[in-house]
Amino acid sequence: MKNESRKKWGSHTRLNHPERVEPKGLNRSLLSPIYQSVKFVVSDEMGYGDQFIYSRISNPTIRQLELALAELQSKEDCLVFSSGIASISGMLLGLLKTGDHVITFKELYKPARIFIRDMLPKFGIESTLLNLNDVESLEKAIIPGKTKLIHFESPTNPNLAIADIKKIISMARKYNVFVSMDGTFAGLHQHTHFDIDLMIHSLTKFGNGHGDVLAGSLAGKKHLIAQIRQMTISLGATLDPHAAFLVERGLKTYLLRFERHAKNAKEVAHFLDKHPKVKKVFYPGLESHNGHQLAKEQMTDMGAIVSFILDPSLGLNADQFAHKLKLIQFAVSLGATESIICPTHLFFGDDLSSEEKEEMGITPFSLRFSVGLENFEDIIEDLKSALED
Repeated sequence: MKNESRKKWGSHTRLNHPERVEPKGLNRSLLSPIYQSVKFVVSDEMGYGDQFIYSRISNPTIRQLELALAELQSKEDCLVFSSGIASISGMLLGLLKTGDHVITFKELYKPARIFIRDMLPKFGIESTLLNLNDVESLEKAIIPGKTKLIHFESPTNPNLAIADIKKIISMARKYNVFVSMDGTFAGLHQHTHFDIDLMIHSLTKFGNGHGDVLAGSLAGKKHLIAQIRQMTISLGATLDPHAAFLVERGLKTYLLRFERHAKNAKEVAHFLDKHPKVKKVFYPGLESHNGHQLAKEQMTDMGAIVSFILDPSLGLNADQFAHKLKLIQFAVSLGATESIICPTHLFFGDDLSSEEKEEMGITPFSLRFSVGLENFEDIIEDLKSALED
């Protein structure tokens, strides 16, 4: 309804209170609008807890993304964050308290490993780091009544180890321990059939898919999401509405993009696996991969990441090789449309001992390759030129 009082207002007042233009009835926009508003007018027609008041607490654009992500992952609810690591740290701080104990694995995203190992003790939360392939040690590490959470990745960053998810969940249920999983490398559509309490994704990667948004998500059981939401409101790690809109726009092509990513990665992995100047390839779709059988049982797609170790006889270390490529760009992150590559020893293991890095396959000759959406023949030709020139 037109505000007749506007006729009496001065220019400054009218500029700060413009007329609203909103579609009426069924004349809605095809795409949802971006609610780029921090605050909302409080209604007297419903309880305060049932309406939007302040965007750090909730926002229509952000909430729509959360509901879409929960549905895609077959989870009860979802919470989005300003980055992937914010979703991990927010989950840990929202779920754990002083005196609790968390178990995780060395094969973990480096910032998450550092947060659990070095930051949580400042809050009186202890942790144990195991090797992912040593599931037999998991039960020994659980402290009944004290261990609250088991957190893991699958496939892992950077060398794509595969977790035995059934065994981890079974052990956790035996001792009434929660399970959280970072499924970023596998994608949002995978592992949805497992009874995982909390599933984490860096939406910066495949969810958004275009390398222009920082965002993270946490999907899981409603009562846990509600508990963690209260902590994140206080932490202030809220996703911006425009960023939420961009992620939701990216989700429209997510399944199509991931299918192409996976197809290209398979071709690249097989090429590298046969090349004499490549010492070792890490890709769960290869039969030579230690976790190949587990990956086949747990995943429908083998992902878009191919990690590999150059043979020293090539005469190039990982840094030199990455700079030699023409089409494939030397950059961090992953999951965007373009192919990017980075040396693993520079970004993923500098907090580990030499023995731990060697055990995980992180050497001066190792690289992590995020295979993009280009024609796979062009990607392979670029690799071939750098390996043989």
